[in-house]
Amino acid sequence: MLNILPAKEIYLQGNEHALLLLHSFTSHTRDMKTVATALHNQGYTCYAPLYRGHGTHPEQLLHYQVDDWWQDVVNAHQFLLDEGYQKISVIGLSIGGIFALKLAQLERLEQIIVLSVPFDKEPEQLKQRIIDYAHNYKTIEGKPPLQIAQEMEPFENMPLHAMNAFQTFIQATMEQLDRITIPIAIYYGEKDDALYAQSAEMISQHVHSSRKQKKGFGNSKHLMTLGRDQEAIIKEMIEFLQI
Repeated sequence: MLNILPAKEIYLQGNEHALLLLHSFTSHTRDMKTVATALHNQGYTCYAPLYRGHGTHPEQLLHYQVDDWWQDVVNAHQFLLDEGYQKISVIGLSIGGIFALKLAQLERLEQIIVLSVPFDKEPEQLKQRIIDYAHNYKTIEGKPPLQIAQEMEPFENMPLHAMNAFQTFIQATMEQLDRITIPIAIYYGEKDDALYAQSAEMISQHVHSSRKQKKGFGNSKHLMTLGRDQEAIIKEMIEFLQI
């Protein structure tokens, strides 16, 4: 049976401008590894924290919920402040983008870049994400189908209340977009579900940023930082951050 190594946070020290890179739900810091390396090569300090329960055995996800992951983001931002960085920008993918928007509503940041951000998610959809992740993980491990079926029972029986809180967090963040006044770039994949293009437009319309950019990438699905437009996205990020 294959032993999958757990993911780790990424911390690449560079200049005085620190970038906080936030990965997506049920994924891990691999979402941001290539981006972090490329931006570090441009001189930036790059820090990608790992949310609790992510990047390891899927059973760990059952012990945490959105407030825990948000606290991980708050702690990551504080870590950069404690390291002496006063100039901090945030790049977030999917739920990482939600966290970036939330942080921009509460803290003094330089710029934010958000990718594949949902304006809403049904609790059933969020639960299914965990179920799909757990099943894929166990399949990659090479476990036999009967064992997988038995181990999937806790995921199938997972109550929706944690996912209800997740949906509420997203909705509350979207309701306060007008508190964001710093420069923002909003990216979406044109091969992703159409709701993400709609979400990008909604974010663009409701933030009060004097400088904002909205851009779709034609070859991208949901995990934009890992897809075929990766180089083009990184190029756009570099240009946006340097303005």
